Amino acid sequence: MRLRNVEILENDSNKKGDLFGRLMKDLFHTLGYDEPRINIHKSGREIDLNSWHRTENKVAIAECKAHAATIGGADINKFVGVIDAEKRKLGKSANPDAGLVGYFISVSGFKETAIEQETEFNNSRVILIKPEKLVDELIKGKVLVTYEKAILAVSKYVKNLVLFDQMDLLAYDKGWIWAIYFSSYTSQNITHVAFVHAEGKPLLKELAEEIILKDLESNKLFSDLELINAENHVTDNLRETSEKYFKYLDHELGDIHFEGLPTDKEAGSVRVKLENIFIPLHFTSSQMEGEKEGLKRRRNIRESIGTLLSKNTRLALLAKPGGGKSTLIKRIAISYAFPERRQKINDGLPEINWFPIFLRCRELGEKVSWSITDIIHAIPARAEIQSCTEGFKRLVSNSLQNGTALLLIDGLDEIAEDQNRIIFINQLRTFIATYPNINIIVTSREAGFRVVAGSLASYCQKYAVSNLNSFEIQELCLKWHTAILDDSENTKIEANKLSELILKDNRIKALAENPLLLTTLMFVKRWAGYLPTKRSILYQEMIKLLLVTWNVEGHEILDIEEAEPQLCFVAYWMTKNGKQTITGDELSKCLIDARKQLPEILGYTNISPAEFIKRVESRSSLLILSGHKKVGTGLIAVYEFLHLSFQEYLTAKAVVKKYLPMEEINLEVVDILKAHVNNENWKEVIPLAAVLLERNAKELINFLIDESKDIAENAELHERKTEKLAPTLLSLCLANEVQITPDLLNKGLEWFSKNTYNILDNGVNEILLKNKFGPAFRRKIFECFFSETDERYISELGSTLGGIYLFDLFAGENTRIYPQILSLLKNEQYDQQCCGSLALMVYAFEISLPSNQRSKDLSPPKELFELVLDLLKFSTNRHLSFSLCWAIIWSAKSKILPKNLTQAFVDAILFKWSIEKEYHLYRNECWALCELLNENSKISSSQNIIELEARIGAARTSPRNEFDIKLSFTLGLLLGEKINENDLSEFFTKEVGGDIDSIDKDDPILGFIRKFKIKIEDSEIESPF
Repeated sequence: MRLRNVEILENDSNKKGDLFGRLMKDLFHTLGYDEPRINIHKSGREIDLNSWHRTENKVAIAECKAHAATIGGADINKFVGVIDAEKRKLGKSANPDAGLVGYFISVSGFKETAIEQETEFNNSRVILIKPEKLVDELIKGKVLVTYEKAILAVSKYVKNLVLFDQMDLLAYDKGWIWAIYFSSYTSQNITHVAFVHAEGKPLLKELAEEIILKDLESNKLFSDLELINAENHVTDNLRETSEKYFKYLDHELGDIHFEGLPTDKEAGSVRVKLENIFIPLHFTSSQMEGEKEGLKRRRNIRESIGTLLSKNTRLALLAKPGGGKSTLIKRIAISYAFPERRQKINDGLPEINWFPIFLRCRELGEKVSWSITDIIHAIPARAEIQSCTEGFKRLVSNSLQNGTALLLIDGLDEIAEDQNRIIFINQLRTFIATYPNINIIVTSREAGFRVVAGSLASYCQKYAVSNLNSFEIQELCLKWHTAILDDSENTKIEANKLSELILKDNRIKALAENPLLLTTLMFVKRWAGYLPTKRSILYQEMIKLLLVTWNVEGHEILDIEEAEPQLCFVAYWMTKNGKQTITGDELSKCLIDARKQLPEILGYTNISPAEFIKRVESRSSLLILSGHKKVGTGLIAVYEFLHLSFQEYLTAKAVVKKYLPMEEINLEVVDILKAHVNNENWKEVIPLAAVLLERNAKELINFLIDESKDIAENAELHERKTEKLAPTLLSLCLANEVQITPDLLNKGLEWFSKNTYNILDNGVNEILLKNKFGPAFRRKIFECFFSETDERYISELGSTLGGIYLFDLFAGENTRIYPQILSLLKNEQYDQQCCGSLALMVYAFEISLPSNQRSKDLSPPKELFELVLDLLKFSTNRHLSFSLCWAIIWSAKSKILPKNLTQAFVDAILFKWSIEKEYHLYRNECWALCELLNENSKISSSQNIIELEARIGAARTSPRNEFDIKLSFTLGLLLGEKINENDLSEFFTKEVGGDIDSIDKDDPILGFIRKFKIKIEDSEIESPF
């Protein structure tokens, strides 16, 4: 038997080019090369190609032609010239030792003269691949079955027919097809044709008929021939096989199995129906550009699995451990095995009759090197339905041929050895060559995927599982409670309370964005009876749960008394060295050092470092393989903690418990922590250590107070020193309820508050107000604000006091904020009037922010600002005047200040402005006037113009703050002062940043420029302040 022709069944030149390109890709895969880069010419009959070899340091370049005419020597000589030029380029490249091989592929073959020409050169210039060679390589690569197997597949349907001695290979959009020809005994000509799929089974009848119709539009090979093919119909036997296979899938995948987790007060096992706990995941594109240079571009659009599958039915879904990828693939398999269950989750899965074929990589074992077909055919044995093996093969073949197969490959990263993973992916690539219409979803950790990313990139779109958002956290909380506990109203209320608690604490929320860690949080709450809000307790409970009870099935137990000190030692080494990842060699060395330096704890362990790493990763996912790093010519594994919070907590515990290197074992805990007080990597570690120190935290807190006091006292006015971390660390210690005396607490609260603008974490105030230090916090800030004789910290303390009052106003049932503020302003006590003004200031500030999460009320009652105006006019108290001006500033910025009162506020503040006063009040008056004044503002005749002009002159020549100069110009213009045009132009150009078009149309500065015809220079100028 021999090949007659390779026929491309397509008329359209673009589609013909795509088919030809696919054929060439398949060929070069079988030759051992990576996915090639190809350039398809417009005719669709010519392709230029280049590809690097998978294992050898050589590159192939190829010219591929699908012309009807055979190729002569001239074309070959021209291509040889190209090869020589490419070899010269390669010799000057970064990889000059690489070899280059030239291939010339012709679907129609070569002229004898061309073959003789190359023979004279000992076939050393270029490798010629004619149709026979092309097909032989596809057979060797197991893309196609042999001629003999193809003939055998149809032998029982061709009685009384004579086999023709030539076969054609058809390139068809649904796969490679053998065309086998027969003649009747009474005819010398071909009378019949049979089609056999590349897999070696007769082609489904509807596909065979489709080929004949396509051929009528192009080659007309089969127009007068009778079709020989097996009838395609579903028998009762196949239905029974399908039912048994789907029953197996339901047993394996239809439930979520929580093994070894606390469901009440003891560890146990729980099975929950998949749909009862599954929430739809979302994804962001994980396509990488310029990966070799380490450059990545990720889109931030979150898309559902349904949306992804509607666009592309070949996906690689990547996530960190616990991201939900395996649960998702279970959901997909079950929804297509049981269509009625598809509607139970609103994830938009396509309404297509897919046949799910599920493979779990961790169960492959020695089968990892088998062909994908053989792995699939082994499913009945695993499912204990061996009697259905042949029927299952038929079901699989039918779905693969007609494009309804959905191959689900779970946990690619769980093929432990990189080399085995590469082998498996190469087998998958061969499988795709045989079934080009296959639908595939592969899940993997990002780390395990990287080694095969290049091989999969050309046929699988990569997406990363997104973190859970707030709504999804709430939904999973509710589903978990109703599935694990019951569906009662009380349980739902409990679930909602837990999700609210999680979402209010940003640090806990960051953990909950991972489904595994959110589930762990809920089991911790179930076990303890409450969710610890102290992070030290929460992290400890989560670590214990992950190490001891999580993922018990199939994994050896870990002794937490040995495991935790080793992990602490590793975490300390990483944090001290400013690392969030650690190489496999560094990790092994750390574990060896830990055992040497902690003999009392680890001297009796019988687990090798390598086995320990394996157990921690596979059982708890607490420490995970995150990728590989190139070192020299090889790759080494890189690990990280599942969440940075665990590394930080274990570092803190290492310091307090002295799980440290020998040279640091005798150092005082405070001295170790002092060395890192301004190190960003230790910002969470030091507060956690303070809590773990319990009653011994006094020395550390005193140190942080002294540092904070020094920073506050030596800072310039309105200077922010956020690079100095002591105030932030002090605030975090207080937020974590460190164990200190009331006197030390008051001292800490004072210097934390006086450093408000030097603190990085703005959520601390709310945490303090809710914890046991809340009453002391309220008292101390109130006392400091009103008892300060030195005005230095009035802004910091006022901001904090306003935030406290606003928090308390929102804490009740009534969410209407203005009546409550109005009530404070009506109080006869000036301190309550101050607090009301500061609360209004903070509220107005918050609603002016784009990121504001409070409900905006932009329509305050007129009475509110009329009262503010009256208080401002008659106030002689510096605290009240300061607070009122600040409230006016942010009310104007947030546009809640009534416009009809603007002039009245200008008159009131301007009357006070010209009087000499202390810095902070004067600054707020300047700032308020800058916000209120516009080109139509009037200067009241009751103003002392002479004093006002003197103040304007002083503000311009000797400005006391960043608003003085602007105010002096705007007031000067309104008074009709003759100001140098160049000075005006320079100032206002700086104000608009050289681009007048970028200014908000409501900005008063724009009105001044237009009314007074101020020239703006068109240039980039630095801001004046």
